[in-house]
Amino acid sequence: MTMGWQTIGITMALLISTSILISFGLAMTIPFSHAQVTAQQPIVVRIQNTSMSKPAPNAQLNNQTLPHQIVVALPIRHDGRIWTGTLTFTASKPIEVEVEHKYDGYNMTIDTQHGEPYHAKWFDGTNIALSTMTMFTNTPVALTNTPISTGSFTFTGSALLFHKTDGIPFTVTYTLDATANALTPANQLLSSLK
Repeated sequence: MTMGWQTIGITMALLISTSILISFGLAMTIPFSHAQVTAQQPIVVRIQNTSMSKPAPNAQLNNQTLPHQIVVALPIRHDGRIWTGTLTFTASKPIEVEVEHKYDGYNMTIDTQHGEPYHAKWFDGTNIALSTMTMFTNTPVALTNTPISTGSFTFTGSALLFHKTDGIPFTVTYTLDATANALTPANQLLSSLK
């Protein structure tokens, strides 16, 4: 019985501290030790938050002359898990929403015939491929005829952020329900396809 309460206590403490760090834009990774969370346990995060953007700390890594403005909704995972969930949001200005994926294209030879997906570096230098949700970039509101970004969608990826490339600050309010689940090992996937 004590073990169950310890597990619940640890999980609650992790979720509360994660929400606080994400709210303040301080979380880039969420560390979990094997003693706290096993590979079988999903990590569930439910957040409702309003954040003001900050300059992206990876501007130099990505050769940006003007730092992009960002709000990190879900930090990149380094524990063999990916985020899957639903996001609903509204922003003060037209912005992009980016779902990011760890990118291993540097470990292979990609020819010009095939080309490369759009990619960059995360704040810690991790290579990422970006899925930019352009359908939300400029949504005029009928009542005020003001161009903003607003929408709702499901996603799966290593990280999730709100983004503006022109360096203009913005505010975003969002509700997020996401689960971090372990990736299927490649050898397990290949054996199931035989």
